[in-house]
Amino acid sequence: MLSPEALLRLSAASFDEAIKMLHDYGYNEGVLTEGSFDIDRFIGRQISLLIDFIKEYSPSAEVEEFLLAPFLFNNIKAEYKRKRGGAGARLYEANSLGIFEGDYSGLDSKTKDILVMLDESNPSSQQIDLALTKAMYDYKLRKAKRHTLLGRYIRAEIDTVNIITAQRAKKLRLGEDTLNELFIAGGNLKGFVTSKEDLPKEYEEFDLNNLVKLETQADNYLLKLADSRSSDMDSVGPLLSYSLRKNSEFKTVKMILVCIKSDARSDIPHRIRGLL
Repeated sequence: MLSPEALLRLSAASFDEAIKMLHDYGYNEGVLTEGSFDIDRFIGRQISLLIDFIKEYSPSAEVEEFLLAPFLFNNIKAEYKRKRGGAGARLYEANSLGIFEGDYSGLDSKTKDILVMLDESNPSSQQIDLALTKAMYDYKLRKAKRHTLLGRYIRAEIDTVNIITAQRAKKLRLGEDTLNELFIAGGNLKGFVTSKEDLPKEYEEFDLNNLVKLETQADNYLLKLADSRSSDMDSVGPLLSYSLRKNSEFKTVKMILVCIKSDARSDIPHRIRGLL
């Protein structure tokens, strides 16, 4: 894990210096130059190593599937969009799910039903994203049923997504009907929260007036929740905490590299996760 000091040094470096620093931190097999460096491919490689780690050390199939759900559904979205002629995101790991060819047999029944439903309509890219995002959270809720910590975590994650979505929708002045379609069920909130006064106590520190800060606060809240059992060797806490913190680190490293490369270094302090 990179320390806060290492992330701060990284954010102050030039792009070439940052690449070399990451190599020294164990992030790459070889030193690349700025001209040959692909940020997405670089971070994708690190994520693949994390996926291998989770597969090796998960205590059960349910825990593995819970932790790998974001990567699985990234691939489902990417393959399904390509199947419909659109552009999909980069895939994690090389194995195809068969979705591009129209084979949904490798998916759980509920996700398969979602894709069949989408096949019967003419969905936009945004509708595909929304349908499969809801499917992912339903999938994670089902995988968490036998694990108290995972259940608490996924309900809080759904809450934070709904809180952030409400603030984005407010800025975009979306209508109530559109907003209701965006709501993800399964969390502790029964509806969207649009004012500070309506925030539950556990989220009362969230700043609803600053979206970047709110996203960082939400990430930090979830990391703190995962850390609450990180020393309990008889629970899933250590693996949950490590996998979330490592993935958060990847997001932070990617953000720093993008900001340096795009000459937006001043944005870094507002976006660094875990340091505010």
